[in-house]
Amino acid sequence: MRILLVNFVNFLQTPFPEGVALLSTILRNNGFEIELFDTAFLKPPSFLNKKNTSAGISFYKTTEYSIGDLIKDDPVIDIDQQFIDVLQLFEPDIVAVSTMTTNYQQSVDLIKKAKLISNKPFRVIFGGVHPTLMPDEVMKEDIIDYVCIGEGEEMLLEVCNTIKENGDLRGIKNLCLKIGSGESNEVVKNSLRPFIDLNTLPTPDLSIFDERYFFKPFQGVIYRGIFLSTSRGCPRGCSYCVNNHLNRLFESCGQNRIRFQAPTIVAKHISLIKKKYDINWIRFSDDTFLMRPLEDLCEMTSLLKPLNIMFGCAVDPVTVTEEKVSKIKEMGCVSMSIGIETGNESIRHKILGRKISNNQIRKAIQIIKAYDIKISAFNMIGLPGETCENVFETIRFNKELGIPDANLYILYPFPGTKIYNDYVTHSFNTGHFPSMDEAPSFNLSKMTYEELNFFFRCFNLFLVLPESYWDKIWSSREISGSYDELVKIAQEIVDKKNL
Repeated sequence: MRILLVNFVNFLQTPFPEGVALLSTILRNNGFEIELFDTAFLKPPSFLNKKNTSAGISFYKTTEYSIGDLIKDDPVIDIDQQFIDVLQLFEPDIVAVSTMTTNYQQSVDLIKKAKLISNKPFRVIFGGVHPTLMPDEVMKEDIIDYVCIGEGEEMLLEVCNTIKENGDLRGIKNLCLKIGSGESNEVVKNSLRPFIDLNTLPTPDLSIFDERYFFKPFQGVIYRGIFLSTSRGCPRGCSYCVNNHLNRLFESCGQNRIRFQAPTIVAKHISLIKKKYDINWIRFSDDTFLMRPLEDLCEMTSLLKPLNIMFGCAVDPVTVTEEKVSKIKEMGCVSMSIGIETGNESIRHKILGRKISNNQIRKAIQIIKAYDIKISAFNMIGLPGETCENVFETIRFNKELGIPDANLYILYPFPGTKIYNDYVTHSFNTGHFPSMDEAPSFNLSKMTYEELNFFFRCFNLFLVLPESYWDKIWSSREISGSYDELVKIAQEIVDKKNL
């Protein structure tokens, strides 16, 4: 039996899809034939025709070569036709699509076009965050036969085994399916299963992925790296995150909404991945790595330190203590990402639901800096009611903290979040699910569309250049060529600091 896994993302959107890797590994280990259709490195015609002037700029220490060098000779691909070619060659029995809200529409459109042309029928199952949040809406699509609600590792294997044996799918937990055909079909939601024991998950098989996924530049050196999760769940209830909705949805699945993989299992997976794939840089994708108890981190240090890996992680400011930072520094931590989101405490508290003060963030960063760990920060703009001056507050706060280069996002109000419920006057039930690039169109802030995109493009330019340049940055919106000159000056400043 053949299963085609689909990961439809924008070109060069390359965080390693570890969820797809786990599903692939589990199915392969149980005798199923697997193929992957992944668009991360399929160069579309729009890549050549579009000058991405709205993209946010970042300043990094230069490396011997870049991801751009690795894809420069790749041919332009018609993604729809490529998918159809894969279908005709592989002839899958099941097409399993992993999707978020921001790539859901593209994934649906891809399957629709293929269904019209494909010579062999196949069943389609959608899983991931978006189908979990909106299963009823997703099941309205004629081309979608099943939806996975929640964790899919056990469910997808059970579905594949049952279909292989011509069995009844109605008892499979976490599965949403259609009974009957045409307009008379009935949508059935099966009950949810208990949370999976993270210690039972296999070491992910990386062999089906493009090698360029493992390209990891850091501080001027190129490593081989992947994303790896060692826990699931988050204690925060931020208004822009779907965790609150998911926690309510999964109340029956287990008392512990935050689960950790045992240190011995983490070490086992990393040891195998390093040995088999020469991976030496790990980005732990846990929501906040320092949630683990100190005794857990001590055990992980004793197990991971001999493996001599470098890693980065995301941390919540309130979990940062000197004892924990000291321990993960010894473990191999070289980089930490911390959520600032906005420099305005009132917006952070009242709009984003993050009860964290600027002083708490300052203290956390002081501790991290004391251990010579590189800091990056998550920031958002386009927040409800936000003004241009509020964005400058965020820039100044990052500058005060010595953040060298910020990760910036325009707020996307995901369905199921408090921000979506409170502020979005038009819903996704119109049949169109905006991509991440369309986030400015929600128009939640008090800034114009042009101002929002300007800040997205120039945020790190403000961060790097002295405040004496800020008027020139602001004026670069109208003055042709001045933006490029300012970027050049900023890069020279960054290069001197790196030296």
